Amino acid sequence: MAASSNVKPAFFSSLLLLFLINSGQSLSSHNLYLKRQASILVSIRQSFESYDPSLDTWNLSNYLFLCSWTGIQCDYMNRSVVAVDISNSNISGTLSPAITDLRSLVNLSLQGNSFSDGLPREIHRLTRLQLLNISNNLFSGQLDWEFSQLKELQVLDGYNNNLNGTLPLGVTQLAKLKYLDFGGNYFQGTIPPSYGSMQQLNYLSLKGNDLRGSIPGELGNLTNLKQLYLGYYNEFDGGIPPEFGKLINLVHLDLANCSLSGPVPPELGNLDKLDTLFLQTNELTGPIPPELGNLSSIKSLDLSNNALTGDIPKEFSGLRRLTLLNLFLNRLQGQIPHFIAELPELEVLKLWHNNFTGVIPAKLGENGRLTELDLSSNKLTGLVPKSLCLGKKLQILILRINFLFGPLPDDLGHCDTLWRVRLGQNYLTGSIPSGFLYLPKLSLMELQNNYLSEQVPQQTSKIQSKLEQMNLADNRLSGPLPASIGNFSNLQMLLLGGNQFTGKIPSQIGQLKNVLTLDISRNNLSGNIPSEIGDCPTLTYLDLSQNQLSGPIPVHITQIHILNYLNISWNHLNQSLPKEIGSMKSLTSADFSHNNFSGSIPEFGQYSFFNSTSFIGNPQLCGSYLNPCNDSSISPLQLHDQNSSRSQVHGKFKLLFALGLLVCSLAFAALAIIKARNIRRNSNSWKLTAFQKLGFGYEDILDCIKENNIIGRGGAGTVYRGLMPTGEPVAVKKLLGISKGSTSLTILIEYAYTLKVDEKSDVYSFGVVLLELITGRRPVGDFGEEGLDIVQWTKTQTDSSKEGVVKILDQKLTDIPLIEAMQVFFVAMLCVQEHSVERPTMREVVQMLSQAKQPSTL
Repeated sequence: MAASSNVKPAFFSSLLLLFLINSGQSLSSHNLYLKRQASILVSIRQSFESYDPSLDTWNLSNYLFLCSWTGIQCDYMNRSVVAVDISNSNISGTLSPAITDLRSLVNLSLQGNSFSDGLPREIHRLTRLQLLNISNNLFSGQLDWEFSQLKELQVLDGYNNNLNGTLPLGVTQLAKLKYLDFGGNYFQGTIPPSYGSMQQLNYLSLKGNDLRGSIPGELGNLTNLKQLYLGYYNEFDGGIPPEFGKLINLVHLDLANCSLSGPVPPELGNLDKLDTLFLQTNELTGPIPPELGNLSSIKSLDLSNNALTGDIPKEFSGLRRLTLLNLFLNRLQGQIPHFIAELPELEVLKLWHNNFTGVIPAKLGENGRLTELDLSSNKLTGLVPKSLCLGKKLQILILRINFLFGPLPDDLGHCDTLWRVRLGQNYLTGSIPSGFLYLPKLSLMELQNNYLSEQVPQQTSKIQSKLEQMNLADNRLSGPLPASIGNFSNLQMLLLGGNQFTGKIPSQIGQLKNVLTLDISRNNLSGNIPSEIGDCPTLTYLDLSQNQLSGPIPVHITQIHILNYLNISWNHLNQSLPKEIGSMKSLTSADFSHNNFSGSIPEFGQYSFFNSTSFIGNPQLCGSYLNPCNDSSISPLQLHDQNSSRSQVHGKFKLLFALGLLVCSLAFAALAIIKARNIRRNSNSWKLTAFQKLGFGYEDILDCIKENNIIGRGGAGTVYRGLMPTGEPVAVKKLLGISKGSTSLTILIEYAYTLKVDEKSDVYSFGVVLLELITGRRPVGDFGEEGLDIVQWTKTQTDSSKEGVVKILDQKLTDIPLIEAMQVFFVAMLCVQEHSVERPTMREVVQMLSQAKQPSTL
């Protein structure tokens, strides 16, 4: 018994010792495995150029707590890393191939960073990977992985990177793949028909690439697909495959902006689970198929910007869940069906720029959900419905360019949600509803070219206005301008011309501190020009012409330092022209004609550049080319004495004077003829630089340089009118300040006669000046090739890339930061875009140049 009792403790002691030894070995192995994985993650972080400070927890000295590191998730035993999620961590740099050593990885999420270069080619070593999200980075290169090894992969999201080459065929080997997004990259070539074999997919996006060819009908085999995106920047041949009608589980179909042509397939009507169909901005033709009325689940339907014809199918009355209907920019016709107003969920209706006729459905808006309505540029008639803002949700109301008549509904004056209103160019009558101009969120109000009458209502509320543009021009509005006009503190454009306003211009107009354009012309306003207009510091365009204004021009107006257009013609203004206007260097166009100004025209500053016609119709005003100041400075008493003296002159002296005048005239004429012949004989001293093919020569141009052909003078020279032998009218500008012994003529085809000038023309010229400053070269004649100018040369040298500015930068500018030169060059290239609509406004140019020292904001 004693021996037996001694054996048992020894046995249990041995078991305990063995357990402790094994446990120690197991614990040691566990820690070593954690440390190995920790060292891999630290190695990965070392390849980052920058990252969020939260990733500082990735520290080898902290490896025992690996599973609590930022973005790291381990298995249930806290032994193996199964997920790395470092999304949106401000990471830049490359992804180290060491990532492929984390063999237990199931999820890898890298989206929302700035990873660059290619992905590790050995990514297939992560054989357990189920989710790989690399979206919204800068990864580049081709995806030539061994996809067959990634047998567990279910999600592959590569959206918005710089991936290129052809679409990888290997993804078709991923038997479990359900989500595939290659959108927003630079993939080229065609969509492989084999992509139609991935029948397990429920999400496929290839949008925003550079794909060509036709869309393969085989994609219609993806019957489990719920979302399909193929549009935007892709340019496909042909049309929409009718096989897409087999995608019966599809919820979202987006084929917008990808050059599709042909008809809309009626087979799309089979997609009864579809809630979104985007086919806009293509080249689709033919009628809207009535089968689309079977889309019982549809919420958003956009067929805009195509070439569709016919009318809106009556079958659309069954689209009871429809919230958005966009059919604008097509060739549709007929009436807007009354059932459109009865769709219970409709919020957005945009049918503009079609050929719709008839009236706007009277019940439109009665569902109480309407937020945006644009029916402009049609041939609609009748009244504006009263219920448009019944639900107090309407934000955009655009009905311009139609044949609508009658009064505006009073309810619009209480539609506080409105922020954009465009009702111009109709036949609307009656008064402006009370409160309509003063809605709290309103930023744009256009009522021009109607027959609105009565007074502009005063503001009754004290809510500050957000209105930026108001156009009430060319109506029949009358009465005084309301003093509350000064409450539009954010107003940038105010157009009130062509009405019947009376009374004085309210002094409160000086409170418009942000106004750029102010036009109150063609009214019956009287009294003085309020000096408070000079308190509008941002004003660039001021037109007070064709009124009954009187009194002097207020000198305070010269405090507007950026005013470049001033028209006060056809009034009853009097006294002398303020000499201070000559110092307004920004003022390039002014019209003082047809008033009662007196005295002499100042002969300095901007006055010397104004056209002579700017002063006509002022009988007591002298100094222009039309009315020189010969005796204007002589007093009436002096003039009487001189006349008495002249009457005593003997007749023979008068005869001698006349003969002398005749001789001088003949001599002057002879000298003029000789000079003209010398000019023609020495024609090689004139330089004619043609920027386009011309049907005339320098002789024809020189014939235009006559005093009676002057049509304008500017800071750079004089502009002459000319008529070429071909009958083509031109403007010839004789530039001043050219080097001694030569004169330059610029032929403009002060464009002027073909009405191609707009506000962007001077922007182009400014861009040329910027290029001169950057390159240190003249605009023409310095590029080694005839006909090549500074714009063409610059585009050739830099490929229009701002990084290429180093190739053309003037050596004298080597001390300035290169980034600033790049930004100025960028602005210059915007200014010299070929089409004026692509150029910025001068206000935008100034803003961009002022930010050139802050490139990130530009």
